[in-house]
Amino acid sequence: MANDLRVRAVLAPTMLLLIGLIYWVDVTEFFGWRPGIACATLLGLMGLGGVLEFIGLLRGGGFAVSRRTLPLLTVGLLVSPFWFVWGNVDRELYPLVSATLLLLFPMAVQSLGREDMKAGLERQGATLLGFIWIAWPIYLAMGTCFRHLPSVLFVVLVCKGGDIGGYCFGRLFGRTKLIPHISPGKTIEGALGSLLVSVLLAVFLRESLLLPRVELPLWLAILVGIALNFTTQAGDLVESLLKRRCSAKDSSRLLPAHGGILDLIDSLLFSFNVWFLVLVWLT
Repeated sequence: MANDLRVRAVLAPTMLLLIGLIYWVDVTEFFGWRPGIACATLLGLMGLGGVLEFIGLLRGGGFAVSRRTLPLLTVGLLVSPFWFVWGNVDRELYPLVSATLLLLFPMAVQSLGREDMKAGLERQGATLLGFIWIAWPIYLAMGTCFRHLPSVLFVVLVCKGGDIGGYCFGRLFGRTKLIPHISPGKTIEGALGSLLVSVLLAVFLRESLLLPRVELPLWLAILVGIALNFTTQAGDLVESLLKRRCSAKDSSRLLPAHGGILDLIDSLLFSFNVWFLVLVWLT
């Protein structure tokens, strides 16, 4: 435990520094490229890594899931944001719908065969889960980079700040288990602390990161902080459920003391969806 804390104390600031550097390159247009392209590229790579870990996790747990179609369609979806100008939500939904149909329809037809009846339905469900749960929100997060880059940092800080707040409050005051059959370490006190930190960050950061292009009144900032924190905690618990069902501790061993890429982005996935809807509504 002490060794893990030491590793986290080094690795977490290093990752934050890297993210800050990539964000700085984008906002300053340091290389003269399209604003948002560096952050979108990083998100796309993390999305693909998360999908690959999802496949390994489920197959390790004995579930049928596509090993080729899911990564291939994920790459196609996550490359598409670079090829059009964001700002028209009708156009932005075309890649999501098209890629989902291309993913699901061939598997649905294949499962009609007698030899594929047993695993066909499970493969469809598991593959579609990975695509909608991971690839969709990462695609929308990449689009947010091109729509309004500072709001991506806003979401990350509010959500990850809530994660850190929940961990600290849980360690200091945690007594009552939140949902022990899924995540024994999480407590109600930690969850409430996480909520408080996210709301405070949403209120504090709304002017420094969102104005002037995105107007977020105080009452709406509070609601956004609540919504982002709720989806953050839900995303973390959903991945905990998945790992517990597959008898795995982490999605991979890529990051010491943190786990894998999916462990790193799980709390952001639902939150990116929520923020994209809010951003479209506000702009």
